[in-house]
Amino acid sequence: MAVLDSIHGAGIIASRLRELGIDAESLEVYHNTHNVERFSLVVAPVHLPPQNSTLSYARRLGKRIISHHRAVGMILGERDFRAVEITGTRGKTTTALLLALILSHDMRVISHTTSGIELWSRGRRSLIRSGLSITPGNLIAAHQIASEERADFLISEVSLGGTGAFDVGVITDLAGDYLIAGGTMWASAAKLQMLSLSEPDARIVANTDAKLSSDITFGHGGDVRIRGRSVEVREKSLPLSLGEALDIPAYSDGIAGALAAAISIGVDVQNAVDALDGFEGFQGRMARYQLDGVNVIDNSNSGLKVSGIERALDLASGGRICLVAGEDAESVCEGLDIDALVRMIESRRDEIDELVLVGRRLEPYAPRLGGCTARNFQEGLEVARRYTSAGDHLVLCVKCFR
Repeated sequence: MAVLDSIHGAGIIASRLRELGIDAESLEVYHNTHNVERFSLVVAPVHLPPQNSTLSYARRLGKRIISHHRAVGMILGERDFRAVEITGTRGKTTTALLLALILSHDMRVISHTTSGIELWSRGRRSLIRSGLSITPGNLIAAHQIASEERADFLISEVSLGGTGAFDVGVITDLAGDYLIAGGTMWASAAKLQMLSLSEPDARIVANTDAKLSSDITFGHGGDVRIRGRSVEVREKSLPLSLGEALDIPAYSDGIAGALAAAISIGVDVQNAVDALDGFEGFQGRMARYQLDGVNVIDNSNSGLKVSGIERALDLASGGRICLVAGEDAESVCEGLDIDALVRMIESRRDEIDELVLVGRRLEPYAPRLGGCTARNFQEGLEVARRYTSAGDHLVLCVKCFR
């Protein structure tokens, strides 16, 4: 097999294939064209443009071509734990972590998200491995760790679809669709692999915004929906004892999705709700806390959009405001919409007392916006700490992996 795109997981796929006794080679295809005549099968990521020289050459040769997702699903095979895969445009990480929190009260859980591979037990999490992206090839490592840790469940966030190697698949939403593969395919079409590759007995959970048939739905008009500090499950209302500082609108879809997935798995509804008692939010997911008396609103995460920065600013009221905004380019593939960010900051500049712009692409705008600059999230935080004191608001909105 020729496994294309060594930058996005081809190496781990090819390595596992060789362990299984299959002749496989990982190929870097962005700067080189490779002869794939000797390979009977070509494995390519769904985002690779069809005009890519190696991929188009394989098509001219009439080679059979499958996606990374399908190849990984075939490789993973049987497992000694149950698996959940989560895909969608927004809310994947939050939904995955909330589901891990819920299940971990009675079970041993491994989560694989942009936050890393973590072990959950009795509502607490510990990091096992960091630095792995959510490209499908990295599920091979996640499955291996889940087996080694004797987990009851593995919950995985997956980019652009599912592999089929799951008991429950979750689609958080398909809103804000965008083009991939050199503008030839909608991202939603790739994400719907979750349906086409799933096993017949797998269950599918979906946000009603996705507008597709599933075993259980969540969100507006769905089987599970959040109403302020309560949840309605098929017309039955249950109170949610969430932390007082939690930003409910920022978490409502994640909570609904996690509860729907838990119900699909077979968790008692009341037990699932009880597992969220006192939940205050996750770091970098619109969490609010104090740092040496400074009121922090932390929304720095890999899925950050300009609307998320604006929402975080809305939550800061009373006292001086320091905004740290931008992107840590070394840790994310898809950056922020810089033009939209600059326009938003300009429209609200009077509200912001101190401004720290993070990332190379924002440096040229610093004089115009009256802000200082930082290279990455950590440096931005250090700069902001010099400008803030007790009682101030520090709004952290940097697109980065945490």
